[in-house]
Amino acid sequence: MEQEQAEQQQMLLPQERKKMRAMVAVDDSEESFYALNWVLDKFFSNIVMSTLPTGTETPDHQHDHRVESNLVSLVHVMDRLPHYVFPGGYVVESATKAREQNAAKILSQASRMCKDRKVAAETLILEGDPKEMICEAVERMHVDVLVVGSRGLGQIKRAFLGSVSDYCAHHAKCPVVIVKLPHK
Repeated sequence: MEQEQAEQQQMLLPQERKKMRAMVAVDDSEESFYALNWVLDKFFSNIVMSTLPTGTETPDHQHDHRVESNLVSLVHVMDRLPHYVFPGGYVVESATKAREQNAAKILSQASRMCKDRKVAAETLILEGDPKEMICEAVERMHVDVLVVGSRGLGQIKRAFLGSVSDYCAHHAKCPVVIVKLPHK
């Protein structure tokens, strides 16, 4: 009888496992929000929130009754303003402020999607070349998986402009999932 109670008590305790950290690159495109929605559905729909009986201590002697298992890092990268277009002064400040407000709006919408699904999220705004900045953030933050949307650029545009998803697939130091919009 005591052995059964001990086994039942052990089943109630949170399992020791590594928390997954996914990074999702978001911008104002439909593709990036589709990718975020996809990762929330596929990776985070089965988040286990373990409830312990009142008065039961977890192995580290904390009384937290919920255990979150995963985290989404939402990253938005703003391109640098070309200095030859905006020589300085008020115009640069105004353009910078507008870009920062737009980035905050995008990340707020993405955060709300995570919150609605009860998924822990953190946000990060970077400035620079999106391809390089995303890969640097992956390495610096020790991300387990990077998720990016695919805009479906044609071969010519991809050759001249480069593809963020293609660059990340070859240079990120973690697995990369490229999410495409479904065909209509």
